[in-house]
Amino acid sequence: MKDSIRVGIIQPKPYPAFDDPRNIGHALLLLEKMRGDRVDIVCFPECFPFQGDKELTGAARQCNAYIVAGLVESEGGKLYNTATLIDRSGHILGRQRKRNVSVLERNSMGISPGDGLFRSYATDFGKIGIPVCIDFWGQPEAGKQLTDQGVDVIFNISMFPMLRGHWKQAAMVRAFDNFVPVVGVNYADYNALIQEKRVHLHGGHSFVLQLPRLLDKDDFSRWIKSVDNIQDWVQVELDELEQIQIVEVNLAPARKFRKEVWNRFGIQRH
Repeated sequence: MKDSIRVGIIQPKPYPAFDDPRNIGHALLLLEKMRGDRVDIVCFPECFPFQGDKELTGAARQCNAYIVAGLVESEGGKLYNTATLIDRSGHILGRQRKRNVSVLERNSMGISPGDGLFRSYATDFGKIGIPVCIDFWGQPEAGKQLTDQGVDVIFNISMFPMLRGHWKQAAMVRAFDNFVPVVGVNYADYNALIQEKRVHLHGGHSFVLQLPRLLDKDDFSRWIKSVDNIQDWVQVELDELEQIQIVEVNLAPARKFRKEVWNRFGIQRH
């Protein structure tokens, strides 16, 4: 397993309707811009490109990278808002269904809630979790379940008709509680079209929360005695425009020191 990975963040400005098939082509175009950058994993935001399993599995093979995409899954007459994980070979490893579904999703998009079980996925660089939006930053259960399973990094795909300004701060709380790096990916700022109504999605400010680079137990002891806040965990934060960013994410501190952090603060976990 790698101690660090190259993560591609894609913060797109989509076509107004979530289910507009042109969003698939837009997603592929943005992926193409990363060709040759040797990323390990690429992450899109929630509900983007909404559909396109076949196209994205082919793109994963071409890019030789894992892809986390916001796709809507249909099963048993129900729709689920998912983070879908595709491996380097173009196989779908799994879909994490969103549990805490908003009134906008329920009433305007027909989305049903998932079962509330948050699953880790094994990759060739470690274990990852992919909780959708408020499931991670708004509630503690996803982070607890995933780090109890030993995830090395969490990808939190999101969209925000409100509360974007709270997202990073809430995610920092979860990152500290679970001592895990977090990659949060949002849309660019734009107006979505939902049931012929314009809904402003507060876009941008995708981020990477990176744990401190701790070399050994002495380094850890010095850090934990002196830490006052974790604002410096914000390694990257994008603006509100469409853009692509490649970030190196270090997985080693979570593997080496998560249990020690829990022990120091008396956090009771499995």
